[in-house]
Amino acid sequence: MQGKDTVAEPGMRDRKKARTRDSIRSAALDLFEEQGFERTTVNEICHRADIAHRTFFRYYPAKEALLFGWDFGQAIFDAFAAAPAELPLWAALDHALTVTGGRLEEPVEHTERRRRLRRDLVSVQGSVRDYAVVVIDAFAERTVTIAAERLGVDPATDLRPSALGALFGGMVRRHVLIATETGTVADWVRAYRDVLDTAG
Repeated sequence: MQGKDTVAEPGMRDRKKARTRDSIRSAALDLFEEQGFERTTVNEICHRADIAHRTFFRYYPAKEALLFGWDFGQAIFDAFAAAPAELPLWAALDHALTVTGGRLEEPVEHTERRRRLRRDLVSVQGSVRDYAVVVIDAFAERTVTIAAERLGVDPATDLRPSALGALFGGMVRRHVLIATETGTVADWVRAYRDVLDTAG
């Protein structure tokens, strides 16, 4: 019996965490839509979600994080890391974007709500744009880390992982901050490939 409890407990804990995260997200998105992002406080989100103030910060580092979600880009990174080992970096990234459809987030109802709010706010609300830059920089660094692991190199001495991180991060930055997320990241990669094909 003890063995069963030991196995079941992590699953139960994960489900409880997921429910709490969903409750916070739903409360926040409702409030953002009802009264505006700027007027909504973390205290109001906590009250609506029926959680303690400290609980909020165990799940989200800031109010702005709710517009990006905890899993922003994770599916692409997982697919990039898991791409066949024989693929070179660009082909591995292309593989990841193909299998994920180039989506930065899972295609569910709350994601579309979050993206709509993000598009509306990123050009007019300074804190949202600032947080987006932090998220995109972390996105680029994660790309560097996975690329270095795939190559088995130190990115401090081998520039290839950082070059890929700068390239991919730049596409995501343009996609989120300037193009208001038209298309997918895969569309930007295809456009970049077309530019390379006609460059010389």
